[in-house]
Order: sequence, then C-alpha cells, then structure tokens
Amino acid sequence: MRIPVVLKVSLFALAVMGVYTYYANSIPQVQSKPPEELSLEGGSVTPEQLVKAGEGLFKGKGSCEICHRIGQKGTRAPDLAGVGARAAKRAPGKSARAYLIESLIEPAAYLVGGYPPIMPKVDKPPIALNRSEVWALTAFLESLGGTVTVKLDDIPKTVGGAGGGQAQVAELKLPGDPKAGQVIFMGKGACIACHKAGSIGASPVGPDLSQIGKIQTPEYIMAKILDPAGMGTVAGYPRGVMPPTLGQTLTAKEYIDLVSFLLTLKGEATTAKK
Repeated sequence: MRIPVVLKVSLFALAVMGVYTYYANSIPQVQSKPPEELSLEGGSVTPEQLVKAGEGLFKGKGSCEICHRIGQKGTRAPDLAGVGARAAKRAPGKSARAYLIESLIEPAAYLVGGYPPIMPKVDKPPIALNRSEVWALTAFLESLGGTVTVKLDDIPKTVGGAGGGQAQVAELKLPGDPKAGQVIFMGKGACIACHKAGSIGASPVGPDLSQIGKIQTPEYIMAKILDPAGMGTVAGYPRGVMPPTLGQTLTAKEYIDLVSFLLTLKGEATTAKK
C-alpha cells in the first residue's frame, strides 16, 4: 500500500520537530535573576574573603567598571590604581578607609579635579548596595595599593537602609512611554547625533548611554536634559556640545517619555524602532 505524499511529509515534519524538541530540552536552562544581596554581618570573614567579595561587587552589582578602570586612563572617572594608598592623602584629617567610605556614600563631598559630580551614592538606587556590600567594596578599594583595615563598624548603620543592610526603597515610576521616548531620542531630540544607546547609534561625540539607567538616578538624568552645563561634563568629552534648549523644544510629555526611555538603558541590547 502506497503512503500518501501528504502523510509522508507530515510524519517527516513530526520527526524533525521531535529531534529539535529533545535537543532543546537537553540544554541546561539559564534563569535570569537580579544580583543577589551579600550579607556578611554576624559572620566570620577574613580580609582576603572580603576583598574577593568586594572585587566581585566592583565588576558586577556595583557597576563601578562602567566609569572606573584600574591602571587605565582616559575613562569618564578617575583611575583607581593605587587608590588604597592615595586615599589617605586626599582629605586632610581623614584616614584612607574613612575617605573611601565617604567617596562611596557621599561621592560629592570631595571631588577629584577635572571630574564632575556624576557618581551616584552607591547605597541608594539605582545601585543600592547594602551595608555588607559597602564594607566589602571599601575593603577591595583599600587593597589597591594599601592595607585592608576597614571593619563593619566603620560603615554607618544607616547605609543601605535601617537594620542591617537591606535597602528599603521605592522605585520611581514615571508616567512616560519608553517606546515614544526612543523615537524622541532618535528624532526630535537628536540625541543619536552624539550618543549611543545599546544598538542605537554609534557616535562617539558624547558618552555612551547604553547603561545610563543602571548607574544614574532619574533626578540626574532629568536635570542633565534641562541643564547639561550645570550638571557638569563627563571627563574626556568636549564641553558645551549638548544643547541647553531641550527643555524649551520638547513638550512636557516628550520630555518625560525621553527620560523613561533612558531609564530602561541598563546594558541590555536596544532595538531601534522602525
């Protein structure tokens, strides 16, 4: 008995689907999760373990590498090579650990010459490190040319939220449309002429904004659009290029939409709207 061609094709398709389904199910599944909270309070931890944890935070949750490098100049923030030794000489009367702690939780208190006050407080959103994490990050910075002396008691108990480090913060929700804001970024706002945002744009005239929502607060982004010169110029980029008139040329809705779009830029790929 001859098997109809349609049936042959159907059986072949089912066989191919079965092979691909088996193959797909055999691949380990990776689940994306937010960065885990590190808690060292109440436990016994060596300086070496503390530094290792701090290095992980520097490269990961702390997002420090977006702006800082170690032993490399030309970035938008100071080179941190040897900062553990230099920190003791930064502010008169402050020890290295005191200066480093202050630089993390009150970064505008002392500014390195030539760099604007663009660093957010690391224990507040969007980074929001807890008290243990600030302790470990401080230890790592101390280890860069210095001796690790920081203790948990050196970190204010108010850091990262009350009661030991869990950051109790409310996320700011803007009534804007990120997709509409992306259109403004690429069109009326002309941001794409100077900035890159994920896969959108490629101009090196202004800073890469692909992770701006990960390292900056909504308040900073909103103020930067309205008063770019007043918020300082990122090191390594020309002054006075960003137009100060966006507050007048954009409507209120367009402005909020643009900010909402920028807040979505956290390092993931951005697809241009066509």
